[in-house]
Amino acid sequence: MGVKKRVVLALYVDGPIAKDRLFGEQTKMFEELTTYGDDYGVTVIVLTPGDLALGRSFRYQSGSWARVSGVFPDIVLRRSGVFTHKPASALRELTELRKLGLLHTLPRQSGNKWSLYRWLSRDPFLRCHVPRTSLCTSGKQLYAALQSRPDVYLKPPGGSRGVSIYHLERRGRDVVATWERRLVARTLDQVSTDFRPETETVTRSFRNEAACLAFWQEIGLHRAIVQDAVKLPRKDGSPFDFRWLVCDSEDPVIVARVGRMGRRDAVTTNIHTGGQAVSAKEFIELAVGAKRSDAILRTMDEVTERLAQRLGARHGAFAEVGIDLAVTEQGDIYVFEVNPTPGRRMLRLLDADLHRLSLASLLEYVITAVRRRGQSAGRES
Repeated sequence: MGVKKRVVLALYVDGPIAKDRLFGEQTKMFEELTTYGDDYGVTVIVLTPGDLALGRSFRYQSGSWARVSGVFPDIVLRRSGVFTHKPASALRELTELRKLGLLHTLPRQSGNKWSLYRWLSRDPFLRCHVPRTSLCTSGKQLYAALQSRPDVYLKPPGGSRGVSIYHLERRGRDVVATWERRLVARTLDQVSTDFRPETETVTRSFRNEAACLAFWQEIGLHRAIVQDAVKLPRKDGSPFDFRWLVCDSEDPVIVARVGRMGRRDAVTTNIHTGGQAVSAKEFIELAVGAKRSDAILRTMDEVTERLAQRLGARHGAFAEVGIDLAVTEQGDIYVFEVNPTPGRRMLRLLDADLHRLSLASLLEYVITAVRRRGQSAGRES
C-alpha cells in the first residue's frame, strides 16, 4: 500500500513584508495554523506573489520560516485584500487558482459595499436587513443626497478598516461631518508586533453646496456609498455592533460571534480604530433586553447562514466569511459588510479557546473540501 498523502493548504498573501515578520500582522496566525495543521494531518504552506510559478513556498518548521519546494496545494486561501508586491503576478496566479477550483476564498468584489447592497436588496429574505444605500461619485451628488437624508454614513465601497468612514448629520442649517484619523501609519502594523490603533476624531461642518464640494475634494474619494445611519446601541457612550465568523458555504457553521465596542463617541467599532472585542450574547442582551435576546440571536444566525449560502451559490465554495451586523434597541438587524478574509485579532483578545476553534474549523473545512472533491490535486514530494 502507498503512503497516504497529506492534505496541503496554501495561504496566499502579500509579501514578504519584513525579515522578522514575513507576512505582517498575520505572521503569528500563520504559525499557529501551521502547528495545528500538523495535528490534523494538514501541511500548511504560504505563497507570496510569484511563488506559484517558481514552484516554491514558505513553510514554518522548528520555530522559523524557510523556503521549500516541491509542495503543491490542494486548497488555497487568499489572505490579503490588496497586493503591493508583484500585483500582476498575484492577479495572474489567483485567477489561475480559481480556474483550477483550488481557490476557496470569496473574490474581492464580494466585499464591495455597493455591489453587496444591490445584490441583497433583491433577496426576499435579506433585503429588509440592509440600510438604504446609494452610490455617490461627486460632491454634487453627495449634497443632493443630504437634502433628504439627514443622518448618513459616507463610506468607500471597498474595505477601509474603519478609516475613511464619515458620519454626516444635519444639525439645523449645517451638516456636521465626523470621522477618525489614524495617528500611527497603517503600514507599521505590518512590521511591528506592537499594535497601535490610536486615532483622533475630526469634526468639520459645512452649510452650502460649495462647502460640500470642497469637503468632497478634501477627503479624496472618487466613489463612495451614502448609507442611512443605523442608530447603534451604546454602553457608557461607546457604540457597539457585531461580527459573525461563518465557516463553509456549503454547510454553514457559525464559528464565532463577537461584539465590537468602539471608543467613547467613536465613529466606528473597528479594532483598527481602537475598538475592542466584547461578549456578543451579553451585548445583544444589553441592546434589546434579556427577554428578547435569544430570539434576536437566532435571527442573526439565520441572516448570516442565509447570506453565506447565497454567497456560495453566487461565487462558489469558500472556507469562511466575516459578516458585520448591527442590532438596534428596537430589535432591527442590519448587515453592514462582508469580509472575505476575516482577521483573528479580536478572537485572540476575547477568548483564546474560541480563537483556536476558529483555526481548527479552517483545517476541518480543508479536509472536508478535499474529500468532497474526491481526489487530491496537491502533492508533497
